[in-house]
Amino acid sequence: MTHIDFLTLEIGSLRYVIDARDSGINLAVPFIFKPFLAIDTQLDPLTTSKTGDLRLILVDDPQIFEQVRGAPLCRSEVWELWRDDRGNDIFFSPRQAPPRRVTIDPTYQSGTIAFDFSALHGSDIYPLASTDIRITVNWLARFGDLLLHAASIAVGGEGCCFLGASGAGKSTLAAALATEMGVPILGEDQAILRNLDGEFWIFGTPWHERADRCSPQGVPLKKIFFVDRSLAPGVHPIAPSEGVQCILQTAFIPYYLPEKLPLILDRLSLLADTVPFFTINPVLGSDLSSQIIDQQI
Repeated sequence: MTHIDFLTLEIGSLRYVIDARDSGINLAVPFIFKPFLAIDTQLDPLTTSKTGDLRLILVDDPQIFEQVRGAPLCRSEVWELWRDDRGNDIFFSPRQAPPRRVTIDPTYQSGTIAFDFSALHGSDIYPLASTDIRITVNWLARFGDLLLHAASIAVGGEGCCFLGASGAGKSTLAAALATEMGVPILGEDQAILRNLDGEFWIFGTPWHERADRCSPQGVPLKKIFFVDRSLAPGVHPIAPSEGVQCILQTAFIPYYLPEKLPLILDRLSLLADTVPFFTINPVLGSDLSSQIIDQQI
């Protein structure tokens, strides 16, 4: 069995370098995450790390339940976010097996992943399980970018994104389009929305159940559709303000970081000025590409 003591993941143009070289721990890579491994993941992270990478070092901490110091920003039954007096973000997962604490410096360039190594009993571990998505939401907020509750596809080098309430049919629509047109699904449930060099991009994510319905690819965003089965069948343009409101109701927005909200709102205002919004109640079994891909403002 190959011993893996460091790896690099690239998700939405954010790079995580997980360094376990001094820990004796063997890192596991979930199957669905393997397409998100950076090309240089098997090279020395000290020589391949790039500006903007987040390097996280594994640390043994048998006293993981010692009181986290700082101020709580968000607390739920399964995870907590704290900020200490140095401005570090502390993601604490007391109910994971083993419980772990991820501490990240204010620049989001370095940090630690602490847990009791003895609790593994020799097993491999992916140490960011369930925490990676929470870190990503907070990391993206630094740029005004968002994790969307959305399905997305790439068509001809451009992206189409489908938002809506749970059960609205986002995944079904994306899968039907992918089959009909032979195009990749970037993600069936989450997508990363970023503004890079003045252009909005949509990226796939690994937080899905099916590996064939996600991709690390990123493409410029062309259109956003809000799936609503209560509407008459078809596709209809909607006002930018209505589209922004729909995003605010469905996206993973860190409202517990009020200092980031103005930047996020400014970014959504720019999105509304540059990317068209539509509502859709798709007629499955018909020519979906003509309903969606060829739809004009």
